[in-house]
Amino acid sequence: MLHRSFCLATVALLLAPAPLLAQRKPAARPPTQQVIPPKTVYWLSAATTSGFMMGAKPPSSGDMMRMAMGGGMGGTARTLNLDLGSRLPPTGSPAATHAIPPSMAMGPSLALKTPPPARAGTVSREPEDFERPKGRILLFWGCGETARPGQPVVIDFANLAAGQIPPGLFAGERIRIARPPSPTTWPTYGGWPNDDRPSREAIPAGASLVGAHSVSGNYPPKIDFTLAQDWMAGLALQQAKAPSGALNLSWNTVPGTTAHFAQMFGASEDSRGNDPTIVFWSSSELQTFMSGLSDYIAPAEAARLVGTRQLMPAAQASCTIPREAMQAAPSGMITLVAHGPEQNFVHPPRPADPRTPWVQEWTVKARFVSRTGGIAGMDMADMGGDDARRPARRTRNPANCVPAASASDAVSGVLGGAIGGLFGSRRKPPVCEEE
Repeated sequence: MLHRSFCLATVALLLAPAPLLAQRKPAARPPTQQVIPPKTVYWLSAATTSGFMMGAKPPSSGDMMRMAMGGGMGGTARTLNLDLGSRLPPTGSPAATHAIPPSMAMGPSLALKTPPPARAGTVSREPEDFERPKGRILLFWGCGETARPGQPVVIDFANLAAGQIPPGLFAGERIRIARPPSPTTWPTYGGWPNDDRPSREAIPAGASLVGAHSVSGNYPPKIDFTLAQDWMAGLALQQAKAPSGALNLSWNTVPGTTAHFAQMFGASEDSRGNDPTIVFWSSSELQTFMSGLSDYIAPAEAARLVGTRQLMPAAQASCTIPREAMQAAPSGMITLVAHGPEQNFVHPPRPADPRTPWVQEWTVKARFVSRTGGIAGMDMADMGGDDARRPARRTRNPANCVPAASASDAVSGVLGGAIGGLFGSRRKPPVCEEE
């Protein structure tokens, strides 16, 4: 009886009018705001450099001695790159300027000049004395006194140049790098430095970017923004050789740092004609090779790469180059990078009503980084012009030789010669035997 009553009630409910039925309607989705990208973008890239990387001049023998003894070169240098790209046509010849705050001590403004159109290049023939790529590359990665199992990865450069890329060579590299405007990516471009007078002078040591900035010209809209972030402080790299042959690196922590990255690029070449060897090591916990990890990296991307262990955390202030990498390249170039913050501006601001399209007029990106460098594994003999360490062949025939390199060129000569052998170059004349 109870079962019959339940069935009748169920039939009555199914035959009831629609309002009596509980109806579920899908939740309404919020409208997606249409975003129209800007026709003008402006990038300000500010780098602080110290140590071996400071300035454009190569370091002196005294500078290299100080670095070989564990210290960095004194002082820091500041660089600035300004890149303006626009899809708006200029009225006449393109012209734009960046009005800078007085705290920069570089005059009232900087000229953003448009380079002349690039001329179509001619097809060049390979010279008769061109040497095919040769040698090999050894890849190391990760901080630690000894190399990880499976290292190094050995790459024959002749095979690489022929298009035979080893499987997994770039497997660990998934890096999002944003590129600034350039003459090839935007219809109208203006940039600094260029050939104006401020471009030929060093940025004053006490210059500050903090303050009001304004960009104007005959093709961009007026761009006004205020920077609260200044050039980052300089890095000081310290080196200490471990008894095992590994190289311990340590450095100061710079305010505003989002992540660190270190790498070593070394080479070896001897006088017996053996093919050169390139050694590449990075602090990444994943295999990497010639990646963008030392480029400007946005804070959000830096945080992601710290999570994947491709970048070191901002709080980390030490790392060890494995002994195997140091043995393969006793003298190499070390680069240390402290990735920094960003400031981004968009005009006009985003409308509060998502149904209103956001038509962006211009955007500004100001990005910051601090870098330093040094020579790894250099001892005093590297400074003294020891002939046994010179990589080139020797001959007494003065008609077919060039003067020997100076002591301060020893490291750069080995590295440059090996790189030239890897990528292919003209055959080098032998070095004259000194009387």
